[in-house]
Amino acid sequence: METPLRALARFVCGFRLEDLPEATLAAARYCVLDSLGSALGAADSREVRSITQEYLRWCGPGENGMTASVWGQNRRAGVMTALMINGLMSHELELDDVHTGSKSHVGAVIIPAAWTIADAIGATGKEFLEAVVVGYEVMGRVGLAMDVSSNRKRGWHTTGIIGTFGAAAAAARLWKLTEDQTLSALGMAGTQSSGLWAFLAEGATCKKLHPARAVTNGVEACLLAKGGMTGPEHILDAADGGLYAAVSDSYDLTRLTAGLGKDFCITKIDKKPYPCCRTTHHAIDAALRLREEGLTPQQIQSVLVETYDVGVLQCGFEKYPESPVEAKFSIPFTCAAAFVRGRVSRSEFCRELLEDDQVSRIARATRVVADPLFTQRYPKRWGSRMTVTLTDGTRRVCQIDDMSGSVAVPLSPRQELDKFLGLVEPLLGPDGARKLAGAVLGVDTLDNLSGLL
Repeated sequence: METPLRALARFVCGFRLEDLPEATLAAARYCVLDSLGSALGAADSREVRSITQEYLRWCGPGENGMTASVWGQNRRAGVMTALMINGLMSHELELDDVHTGSKSHVGAVIIPAAWTIADAIGATGKEFLEAVVVGYEVMGRVGLAMDVSSNRKRGWHTTGIIGTFGAAAAAARLWKLTEDQTLSALGMAGTQSSGLWAFLAEGATCKKLHPARAVTNGVEACLLAKGGMTGPEHILDAADGGLYAAVSDSYDLTRLTAGLGKDFCITKIDKKPYPCCRTTHHAIDAALRLREEGLTPQQIQSVLVETYDVGVLQCGFEKYPESPVEAKFSIPFTCAAAFVRGRVSRSEFCRELLEDDQVSRIARATRVVADPLFTQRYPKRWGSRMTVTLTDGTRRVCQIDDMSGSVAVPLSPRQELDKFLGLVEPLLGPDGARKLAGAVLGVDTLDNLSGLL
């Protein structure tokens, strides 16, 4: 009997862009636009630039080595260096997309993997977009087939766990690996899965390493397969050492292939309007809505946010954040910022706002608790209910069942373009940003990607 992983490998090898409905094709283009904008917006990151210098020093391409663009830095580097740096940039701002069903940041893995390899080998835009679609599909399905709530509760960062499979699928497609080679690459990708949430307790900056390492590990799995190494076909469900049993409480292998080739994960992607953990967004929406209805910060006595249990674990901690990194994972802080500033943008995650008396007061008066309704819906729907008690004793309630930017409440094409331009214009200028946006939205017609970045 054919294994689900082999079915995925066959899908990767046999997929054709011509088989996609126009709406799905458009969704793929906009996923590229969103991920690329989120990465280029981080081009001025001091940490990323410092890491780039270290990688260039120690991991140069070597004699006859292939090169690819390091995004936003006007230089080329060895392919593995470019993969790492582009992967780091894609997750730096916490603005990258989310596939809620697999609780993962798919674009932060697939776009740097596919773009960097396509750039290095001179692939066409059509070949690149085919790699993007199969990468999203494989990564999303590997996540959908396991209990991602239990995966998170065990301390894993799901993006790092399943991202290796997506990166391997994208690279295998571009390198035109055989079905057996692709299967081995997926097996070797799974044995390299990694990524833990320990960073958050200390405000460490290494969360972006998880998608970046998924990129490099997945691509290297393909290199190993090209060189003759084989990987386990039962990497997901082996009785001894299967990934699913190791990282989750339960799994359903049938979900790996149900509707394969007909029902595409790339059409079920959330786009972030706020540069922070997606689990804070429903509460931010509620705070902004109440503010628009006339609620002022001075009226707020206390705030109660009821949400899913994973949300409490991930972003509901009582400790007031000590750094911008911690602030991005704090429902109390992001809600307080929304109430006080009327927006949650990159500028809100700064030392000045962390020290703002009104923001601190509201955040410290905010409790986040689990509610059975939202826990039962998760991960299919991410929502919360906010109850604000005012100084006069009255209460205001706002429930968000579907967040802004979700599949149910999507950003419009205009909003997606504005998000991209706002992130990229500081780097390329208005004309350059618009030119790049036009190229990305027609990427499948390009002869190659060289020179675009």
